[in-house]
Formats: sequence, structure tokens, C-alpha cells
Amino acid sequence: MTNNNNNDNPEIVHKVIHIGVTPCDPSMLEMLPPEIRSLIAKDVQIGANGPEVKKEEEKPESKPKKIKFDYKMVNCNQDLKELTDKLKASDVKQYGILLYGVSGSGKSHYAQWLAQELKMPFIKKRCSDLIDKFVGESEKRIRAAFEEAKEKKAVLLFDEADSFLFDRKYADREHEVMSVNEFLTQMEDHPYPFIMTTNLKDKIDKASLRRFVFKIKYDYMKPENINAGVKTYFGKDFKLTDNQIKEFKYLCAGDFKVAKQKMDILEHGQYTNELIYKYLKQEQFEKDIDEGSPNIKF
Repeated sequence: MTNNNNNDNPEIVHKVIHIGVTPCDPSMLEMLPPEIRSLIAKDVQIGANGPEVKKEEEKPESKPKKIKFDYKMVNCNQDLKELTDKLKASDVKQYGILLYGVSGSGKSHYAQWLAQELKMPFIKKRCSDLIDKFVGESEKRIRAAFEEAKEKKAVLLFDEADSFLFDRKYADREHEVMSVNEFLTQMEDHPYPFIMTTNLKDKIDKASLRRFVFKIKYDYMKPENINAGVKTYFGKDFKLTDNQIKEFKYLCAGDFKVAKQKMDILEHGQYTNELIYKYLKQEQFEKDIDEGSPNIKF
């Protein structure tokens, strides 16, 4: 004997929801089995004019997270606060900035923060975004990157510029020279700020240097930069001693970030002056710098 009970048949229930109920009087819902009523309740709501299909609530777009930057942590040959204030006040937006120096010193972070301060969109490109093995494709990608920044009126950052703007005298193939030429051409007339970072300034093409209005060298942190870093990352209640700070000749802003991450994981976010010293000491030691480096043991 065939069972004609359709309560367990999802296809029929679906038809009831979307065909049978919508045009009917709301009071007819009371005549339906409870199982079907509960399913209908998920898809429709009863208003003054009968059942209405529920609409998903539109979520407001979340604002981009504001970037924090402590220029007091940076040791470079330019007053970044003064430079940023003057760039914000200037009507001229056609300039290039070369940020070069030690790894982990905050070059890319400053570029992103500068875009925020200028109230401009930010676009970041890496070597993998630009270099293609097929002849002519790299030039197209380079051109497209500048075109995108021009269209969006954005600050354009090229990270690790030595990977693609290398000195042409070291180029092994003709298409490598062509890609550098394309870069130089685009840099010449680009109407908005573009920034390039590198740890190896000596390896980038010499002809590119005149296309950078600002060339800023980053170096290891001085004692005052280290003190600022401790306050920024761990709070104003913490401070290293003068003797401890003397041991740090090769610290960068990135070392503070990693040390804090380790302490949050291993020390449950419990900071002390000795723990801060200990974890920063480890970061310096792992750089394995021999020349002029103190004999540090962790």
C-alpha cells in the first residue's frame, strides 16, 4: 500500500512553500501540519497583506582598519613626521620615494601609513605580480600596475624593488632589459606617488635613482628608538635598562612585532622587563651578524 503522506518529501514541501501558500489567505497556514508550518516560517513572514518573502539584511561595509605607525621607532636619514606633514599639505602628488636599508625596519609599513595620511587608496605589488616568463608579458604587467594606480588615484608600492628594477648591466636576457626600461618609462610620467622598497640599494638600476624625489635610508634602531618601541608594543610601564639597551645594536621595528607575538603565545601576554629583554635578545641573536656584533647567548 502506497503512503500518500507528503510531510517527509522535501520537494513537495518546497512546492507548498513557494506555490501553495504565497497566494493564499494567511489563515490557511493554521490548517497545515506543524512540520510544514515550521518550514514555511523560515522562508516567509506574515504581514498585513499576506505572506512576504524574507529579505536578507544588508550588512554595512566595514571601514578599513586604521594603521598605526610610530615614527619614533624608525632610525632613518629623514624626519618622517616632518616629511609626512609637508606631503599632506602639498598640492603636488607626482613624486617617487625610495625606501632602502636594513630588513624589517618598517619601510613597507611607512608606505601604507603614508597612503592613509594622504587619504589615498593603497596598491602593493610584488615581484610575482609583475615578472612573467613569457616575452613581453612583464612589460604589460608593469604598465597595468601604473595604469591601475592612475585610475584609482592611489599610492603605488613596489616591494623589494631590487628583484625587478635591477641594474641592467647584470641582465642576462634582452627581455629583462626591456622590463627595466618599461619601469623607467612609467616612473618618469606617473602623476601620483609611487614608492619602492629595497634592502639592496646598490643592486637597483642607477638610472632609476633620479626618478625618486626622496631617497630615505633606514638603519638599525638607536637607544631612543628602542625605548619608543618598548612603549609602543608593550606599554609605558615597561622600560629596559641602559646596560640592556647597549647590547642591542641590530634591532629593527620588525623584531618588536615578532617578540611580542612570541610572548603572547608562550607567556600568555604577560610582559615583564626581563621577558622583553630576553625575547628581543633572541631576535637579535638569530640575525647571525658577526661584524661588530656583541657575543650574545640566549
